[in-house]
Amino acid sequence: MSLMLWVVAVFLFCCLMGMPLFFSFGISAAVACILGDLPLQIIAQRLMIGMDSFALLAIPGFVLAGEIMCIGGISRRAVDFSNSLVGHFRGGLSMVAVLTGMIMGGISGSAVADTAAVASVLVPLMEKEKYPKEFSSAVVGTAGPLGNIIPPSIPMIVYSMTAGLSLLDLFLAGYIPGMMIGFSLMAMCYIVCKKKGYGPSEGYRFSWATVWNTFRRSILAILTPLIIVGGIVSGVFTPTESAMIGVVYSLAVAIYAYRELKWSQVPTLLLNSAKTTAKLVIIIAAASVFSYISINEGIPELFQNFMFSISTNKWVVLFVLNIILLLTGLLLDILVATVIIVPVLIPLADALGINQLHMAMIFILNMSIGLLTPPVGYCLFVSSAISQVPVEKTALHAVPVIITMLIILFLINLFPQLTLVIPGMFG
Repeated sequence: MSLMLWVVAVFLFCCLMGMPLFFSFGISAAVACILGDLPLQIIAQRLMIGMDSFALLAIPGFVLAGEIMCIGGISRRAVDFSNSLVGHFRGGLSMVAVLTGMIMGGISGSAVADTAAVASVLVPLMEKEKYPKEFSSAVVGTAGPLGNIIPPSIPMIVYSMTAGLSLLDLFLAGYIPGMMIGFSLMAMCYIVCKKKGYGPSEGYRFSWATVWNTFRRSILAILTPLIIVGGIVSGVFTPTESAMIGVVYSLAVAIYAYRELKWSQVPTLLLNSAKTTAKLVIIIAAASVFSYISINEGIPELFQNFMFSISTNKWVVLFVLNIILLLTGLLLDILVATVIIVPVLIPLADALGINQLHMAMIFILNMSIGLLTPPVGYCLFVSSAISQVPVEKTALHAVPVIITMLIILFLINLFPQLTLVIPGMFG
């Protein structure tokens, strides 16, 4: 235990000094090896093992699909279709932001890509309709958490690799929580806008003709999640193959159908996706070293004993666990937290009699809330940067969003079947 305290102290010191996460993990691992009389070769060995996963091959595919979505006209058409459905309500554009985030969540597995895509299209539109910039920034930031929860999802891929769970089951478990959060956020937007008078005094008139026209223009984009997840559920292809098929399909739609992407832009797309993927995978690999050391030091057993020293009541332990995970989400990126914390959660879930899929969704929901909270809330920073609003103001207006997500998190904890019913149908 004393070794882990030293490792954590060194890691936090490196982070506070501004070192990249990869170097922070590497230096901490080196300290652990020296103090624990372990050969330094373990670091290189665990780095390779951390990246040696077939499931991780899906990450570059979903990242690239997100890049294509941003500049290929897919996100704009999703916005148009969402606007035709809910734009006529008071505060309609804020509801459009959430609904578009739900649609984009089914195309790209990247929370940051989803946030950037929705924000780049909707923030200027919301500004024209006199929405406060701070509110607009907070609302478009919800696209990121929705992208983590509604499959396909990169955090689910990493969770599947770490916990040994079926990726298909994880994908299916995310649908009901994702829909609950999305529709609840839309209701929250309507209530806030009506109460504070955000948006135009009269919304757009609803028209079935407009819905049909926008649907017809966006149908190729909307089909993307159906192809990706439908192919996995039907067994036609694996999750990794689905990511690549999603890329090929999105590329064909963006270049030949929508004609908003040129072949000359593809090398830049590939380079940007490669950079993003490299950042994600090297951090996952470095975190796996950290995870190995914690397991070697018996941290899962110590954590379980600590939780049961507080209470042996399942609901009390779950309450404390949620608080710990929420605080962790404030400080750690979800992918890093997945590799480090999930090995600790697996035996705890077994001891409490909690289904591993249910525990997975509790973890992902908690950590997704952290995307909207400083100091590590990536989606908060992306939406603030695009909206040109100080992060602290966006965070203040994100409070109703976070409260709404916490209510859904409470319901997911209370009713496990909300996460288990769809995987059970296909199990």
